[in-house]
Order: sequence, then structure tokens, then C-alpha cells
Amino acid sequence: MGEQKVKKVSEEEMLAEADKQLEMIKKVKEGMTEKNEKPAVAKTQKEPQVLEQSSVRGKQKRKSSAVLRDEQSKSFGDLASAKKHSKSTSKKTKVDKKLKKPKVRSKKYQEAKKLVDVTKKYSIDEAIELVKKTAFTKFDSSVEAHYRLTAKKAGKGKRIEIIRGLIEMPYSTGKKIKVAVLDDVLIKKIQKDKSTDFDVLLATPEMMPKIARLAKILGPSGKMPNPKSGTITTDPKVTMKKIQSGRIEYKSDKSGIIHMMIGKVSYDKQKLIDNYKALLAKIGKDKLQSITICATMGPSVKIEF
Repeated sequence: MGEQKVKKVSEEEMLAEADKQLEMIKKVKEGMTEKNEKPAVAKTQKEPQVLEQSSVRGKQKRKSSAVLRDEQSKSFGDLASAKKHSKSTSKKTKVDKKLKKPKVRSKKYQEAKKLVDVTKKYSIDEAIELVKKTAFTKFDSSVEAHYRLTAKKAGKGKRIEIIRGLIEMPYSTGKKIKVAVLDDVLIKKIQKDKSTDFDVLLATPEMMPKIARLAKILGPSGKMPNPKSGTITTDPKVTMKKIQSGRIEYKSDKSGIIHMMIGKVSYDKQKLIDNYKALLAKIGKDKLQSITICATMGPSVKIEF
């Protein structure tokens, strides 16, 4: 009986040990599979992350470069607009400064202006006397007459007619006029120097074909010989004497005003009146809106005509 018990125990133990060994083998196998599976899973997880990160970095770089370009273009555009704005503002400020700062006249002018009633129109006798009183310059001032033309109706708006012509004043205006007669030598000089050191240029009809070369030089300065102004003549010497003695050309500007010098402050009053009336008769009262006279740098005096 004792021998049998020993055998049974040994068999159970053997079975238990076999079970333990099987479990150990299973555990070892499971551990091996886990070890083998984990790195495979990690690899599969890491690879797409790396790819995703690289693609994201590339996109970020592309975006950043595009953003930088946009920012640079915006900055350059902002700088250009800022420069334009600064220029425009500087121009505006200059204009504003000019508008804000009123022109301040001298004390002498202000004292002279007190003698003239701005709301009143004076007779030519009274006006000449006032001009003589209000002349405050140290030199012999010129007496200037300004004839404003009336604007004519043209369609919906108004049009100012340009008037020009010649007049022989009864007395000299006191202005020294330098007169030149055109010849071949003078033509070469004008072409070379491109300057005109004369006030009036006279030409004979025979010289007119040659004068076409000087049109670009003489035209802008208003010194081109013209039949209307009497500067094309068959006898230049006689015409020169007439011009120097008081024969002058009058012409209205773009605003419709004829500015003329009628003499000097030192002249006798009657000479100034005669010169004024001669030009008034030449233009015609029906074409005029207003007339004012003044001395150089002096206040203007309105005239009743």
C-alpha cells in the first residue's frame, strides 16, 4: 500500500510540473510575440508621423515664404503710398500755408491806400491826381492803365474776345523800346544764340521767306513780325521812329485785360489824360467792363467812363 502512494504522488507532481512548464512556455511565447509586435506597430505608427511632420514643415515653409513675399509687397506698396501721401500732404501744406498767410502790404502802401475810396469811381482828372499822391517809390513810377473787357455770351457759357492792335499815343509813355531790323546777319545771330535782345523786330516783305526758320524762337516771345502789329514794313526807318516816339501795340491777355503804360508820375497831368483817352477811343467804351489806373506798387483807382 505504501509503494502505491509514492507512485501516485510522483505522477501528480510530474503533471503539475508539466503544466507549469507549458505555462512558462506559453508566457515566453506571448512575451516574444509582444516584443516582436510592439516594434512593428511603433514603426508603422512612427513612419506616417514623420511623413506628416515633413509635409507639414514643407507646407509651413511654402506658406511662410508666400507670406513673406506678400508682406514684402505690402510693405513696398505701403512705402510707395506713404511717399505719395507725404508728397501730396507736403504740396497741400505748402498750398495751405500760401492760402493761410495773407499778403501783408508795406506801411507806405497801407497809408497810400487810405487816400483812395474803394467803393467810389473817380473821374479821370481826380484819378490822375490820386495816382500822383499815392506814388511812394523813390524812382519815377510808371502810370499803368488796366482795361477789362466784357465777356460775350457763347452758347451756355461766356467767351472773352482777344483784342490786339496798334496805336500812336499823343505823347511818349516813357518806356524805352529797342527796335531791330531783320537782315541776314541778325538771322544767323538769333539761330546761334537763340536769344532776342530787342523789344520789337521789323522786317521787310522780302525777308519773310527767311524768317520762317526763326519761328520757334520768335513765336513764344511774341516778337515775330506781323502785318497786324505793323512790324512788316517797306520802310523800316520810318516805322522805327514812329515806334520810338509813341507807337505801341496793345493786346488783351487770357483773362480779358489790356495792361498799358500811359506815362510816368512826373509827367504833366494833361499828357497822361490824353494818352489814356487815346487808348480808350481805340478800344471803344462798349467793349469795356471796367478801368483802373495805378502807379508802380501803388493802390488802384477805379475810373468812371
